[in-house]
Amino acid sequence: MKTTRPAWHHRKLGKTLTIEIMNILATSSPSSSTAPGAWSGAGRWPTQSWLQTFEVLDLGLGEMQWPILDLGESHRGQVMAHLLELNEGDRYLRFGYMAHDEQIVAYVKTIDFKRDVMSGVFNEDRKLIALSHLALPRVLLSKETWAPPGADTSDACAEWGGSVLAPWRGRGLGKRLFRHSCVLARNANVHRLLIQALTENASMIHIVKSHGASLERMGTETQATVVLPNKDFMSQWAQWVSSCYGKAFYASSPQAQRLWHGAHGVE
Repeated sequence: MKTTRPAWHHRKLGKTLTIEIMNILATSSPSSSTAPGAWSGAGRWPTQSWLQTFEVLDLGLGEMQWPILDLGESHRGQVMAHLLELNEGDRYLRFGYMAHDEQIVAYVKTIDFKRDVMSGVFNEDRKLIALSHLALPRVLLSKETWAPPGADTSDACAEWGGSVLAPWRGRGLGKRLFRHSCVLARNANVHRLLIQALTENASMIHIVKSHGASLERMGTETQATVVLPNKDFMSQWAQWVSSCYGKAFYASSPQAQRLWHGAHGVE
């Protein structure tokens, strides 16, 4: 009789393998001859720091059933379709006001994919089911160049917002997108992440609070601030791995994606 392993088994296995791999990597010091020149901070890092970097991105094998893709200009239409599908209550929580279709269309048209980082999760039907918007500070020229030479980024602060379509909630997608954005912001030399949310948006506040955010309630709104550590070799390497995996996964056939989701107990 065929036995189906529960989802927690895959997560436990993935985290166990990740710990074993990172313990091996932590015993060797990356040399400047092997590390890419763009990756600053290469050197010996405590095992705990390495593991924390991977915990941020959930790169354990059991946690990769929903890869994240960083979006570009070609995804503008899918971003618009995603936001337009939000109902009135969800739009109110996402934007802080009852956004009408025309306002959402205008908002999407203003998104600068060269500066801001839009990240998303798709289902096997290529539908954008979860979306995050990381708005980088103006001190950064663009997400490609990050901080220009000589720029003072000591007080750099980025803003973050996200949304998940109702049928796909309860799967940790919002948390994954937030962690992903934290790592991207770190690598962009951003030191603080600002999240403006309605006080009644319990799910959003729970996500940021669980990541060490300080909260300041101002009537119906809550401002959350997450202090980010400096970028390091592993944060940049983790971003590269996540980016490559997301691109490869979503370039695969829908049948292959369904097979992968099925193996991880995703309905």
